[in-house]
Amino acid sequence: MWPKMLRYFLIASFIYVFVSASDSSEEQEECKDFVHNLVVAESPKKNYPARITNLTGVLYTADVKPSCYNKRPNVYMPGYAKMIDGELHVERDFDLVKDGYLRMTVRGLDFDDPICLNGTSQFIALPDYFCRIELCNFIGIEMCHILQRKGIHTFEELEEKLHFNRTLVLPEPPSLLGISLLDLFSGEFNFVFALETEGQTILEVEVPTNDKYLQIGVA
Repeated sequence: MWPKMLRYFLIASFIYVFVSASDSSEEQEECKDFVHNLVVAESPKKNYPARITNLTGVLYTADVKPSCYNKRPNVYMPGYAKMIDGELHVERDFDLVKDGYLRMTVRGLDFDDPICLNGTSQFIALPDYFCRIELCNFIGIEMCHILQRKGIHTFEELEEKLHFNRTLVLPEPPSLLGISLLDLFSGEFNFVFALETEGQTILEVEVPTNDKYLQIGVA
């Protein structure tokens, strides 16, 4: 009796492993590079003196595999983002080095209220500095000097002038009191970044625009 039961157990185990491997392989095949991991961002049609058009990038896991969930882009941290294309149109010169801030508005599918609203945190667990970013400290002074000038700026320009690497490293998520930010805020989110200088908004960009929400840390 026991040998017979053992044989059934081994057969069942083999079938389970085989099916699981097949499902895993199928999931990997479903996440097509430059298709299911593609994120698009653009400026809304508002009368600002700067705008971003067709900003596109693709997401990867820490082991450089296309990152998606249910055939939609999924941000893994740590992971990678590779910038593909995009243009920044600037109508006149600005001094972003002297005064340039990004104010974030973040809305989540599972949240009734915004997490960040125009640069101010709406949650006690999230400090304001996560919602308001000093631009040139974030992207670098040299890049700010280029992007604040009148003209059309591209990744090719940044590669030529700054040896810019289009593959960006997404670090481990920040933590507070031993709790990861993704422990609190994983899910689906929409972002609006407003660039402010000298008290005026000069640019807005929404992420994503090829979907209503961007998945972050979804598994």
